[in-house]
Amino acid sequence: SASAAEAGGAGAEPAAADGSSHTTGAVASWRDSLFPPTSRERRLVALSLALGLAQQVTGTEAILYYTPRILNQCLPPDAGESSGVCHASASPPPDLAKEAAGDGAGCTSAEVVFLVSLGVGACKLGGELVAAALVDTLGRRSTIIWSNLALSAFTALIGLRFLFHWPVSASAAALCLAMLSFSLGPGPLTFVVISEMLPLHLRAKVVSLSVFCNRVGSGTIALTFLSLKCAIGPAAAFGLYAAVGLVVTAFYYTSVVESTGLSLEEATAPEPALLSARSRLSDAPPPEPAPGSPSAAEEARRLADQAAMRALYEAESGSRPPRPGVEFSGPPVVVGTPIAESEHVARV
Repeated sequence: SASAAEAGGAGAEPAAADGSSHTTGAVASWRDSLFPPTSRERRLVALSLALGLAQQVTGTEAILYYTPRILNQCLPPDAGESSGVCHASASPPPDLAKEAAGDGAGCTSAEVVFLVSLGVGACKLGGELVAAALVDTLGRRSTIIWSNLALSAFTALIGLRFLFHWPVSASAAALCLAMLSFSLGPGPLTFVVISEMLPLHLRAKVVSLSVFCNRVGSGTIALTFLSLKCAIGPAAAFGLYAAVGLVVTAFYYTSVVESTGLSLEEATAPEPALLSARSRLSDAPPPEPAPGSPSAAEEARRLADQAAMRALYEAESGSRPPRPGVEFSGPPVVVGTPIAESEHVARV
């Protein structure tokens, strides 16, 4: 109603110190989530969407989805582009003995491909578990930067395998290490960083928009890898992914702010408050008690005496004191006094 609106307007909280037009408990609309009123919030929204997209443009979806086609380039000539082998590069199937053994030209047995695919999935899972255990020790920013740099290096090694015709074991190791690097940093930490840097009123909708951008990037890589591989070759395709990974690493270096050890309120505060909070968490000495205030030991002794008197009152009268925190009078009870020396305790 109008009266309620007027009452709410009269008691409305002032704008936030960082220039945000939203109060702490408000939730931004979709329009305000896409086009926030302040420049700082607009920068955070753009950064969140870019982080969601950057996670997927480094080629990891191609590794995860097309491991069999990356390992095994030896298919019949009637295999089309959808199978991952171009007509120009297709070769007749080898004899069974050669296919079972595998060779550097690209023929790999189905059993080896299956085992390598299992290894890629195991490295993906293992990296997630290691990241969960170490991220609060190593920090979000350093973990995501160094792991993405390692991902770019191993992606480049996958491309070099096609240039120098390395054995399948080298290619399998590069595939597993690339996925391990992704799962140590960008995989689990992207949305941790996004959710910790966004203000509360923007967090839900902007994170969902970031997931949308993430899935668009994933689908784009998955749908274009085979065509890209046939157009420029597998070595150039993975070289392109490695170059994009280096650009993404530079983006992480310049844009991601360390939030390890900070509360959500401190992590979403403007930069000066964030820096002051970080300095408080590092070397700030504990505050000294004010002059004349009781020490911790005295306060603990006072609370213990009051608790003992409350217990004696309840035991004698069978009921609780008439009001909480009542100061008791009567025979003093000294905590630590032997029961035989206290008449009051002896009666109980």
